Amino acid sequence: MFRGCLLELIEKMNMPSDAQLMQIAIDDLNNSSSSLEDRQRALQELLILVEPLDNANDLNKLGGLAIVIQELNHPDPDIRRLSAWVLGKACQNNPVVQKQILELGALTKLIKMVKSTSIEEAIKALYAVSALIRNNLSSQELFYAEAGDTMLQEILSNSSSDIRLHRKAVFLVADLVECQLENLARAESPFFRNRFFLKSVVDLTASTDLDLQEKALVAIKNLLQLKTTEALIFKDFCDLNGSLVRMRQQLLDLMASEDHRDYAVDLENLRREVELIFHEKLGKVMKVPTRRDISAPMQFL
Repeated sequence: MFRGCLLELIEKMNMPSDAQLMQIAIDDLNNSSSSLEDRQRALQELLILVEPLDNANDLNKLGGLAIVIQELNHPDPDIRRLSAWVLGKACQNNPVVQKQILELGALTKLIKMVKSTSIEEAIKALYAVSALIRNNLSSQELFYAEAGDTMLQEILSNSSSDIRLHRKAVFLVADLVECQLENLARAESPFFRNRFFLKSVVDLTASTDLDLQEKALVAIKNLLQLKTTEALIFKDFCDLNGSLVRMRQQLLDLMASEDHRDYAVDLENLRREVELIFHEKLGKVMKVPTRRDISAPMQFL
């Protein structure tokens, strides 16, 4: 028994470190003779290894970032998908790696990949773009310079876009606007005032997907709080009031279902909050609802 424990301890002591495992994966990617399967396996291993912050910070020291970025140009869409995914994982909430990826010029390529005919590749590319520009003003400036806002609008206004792309795109919009609200001294992007863009966000509230509806409401809530967005555009061009009324009826119907009741109630509270901000922006006075009014339409003076 003692011998068995000793052998197990020796075996553990000889286990390669995360840095060594990352180096092996990087070497496989850097080897032009590596098979497609070996490249996929190397990227899948990096996907797990870069999750810890220290490992993500080591990726560039080991030469891995440049090699993974190079793989974004691989002819195989699955290799490109995995490469974008690794980059997104490595830079998520990590300003150090965000800066490194930005300096290596990957953002431009990732934005182009979002338009890929491969849906899975497009989704992971948009995930990587979101992770790269989150709370990063320098990345956001380049994002706008590379027409990233146009890319977002194309996704949101295309009703045939995969719903996962819609979710990620409108989540990114909410995040960009929130960052703007936190940095009021920074000049606002004209993108936030584009009436066609605003309408494409409002139109998402008509979706039957509750997750997409919630993300759209959060984006609208943030957009309404910007000083430069015009309430009348939301009212007359986007028909936000009509959208909120229709959504309210849908949520009331869902509240009758035990399976969806709790989520529908939470979503209705968010919808009411958006409605309140909207009407305040229009300069109207809202009657504060009482408990008795909770299932009744809001009344405006």
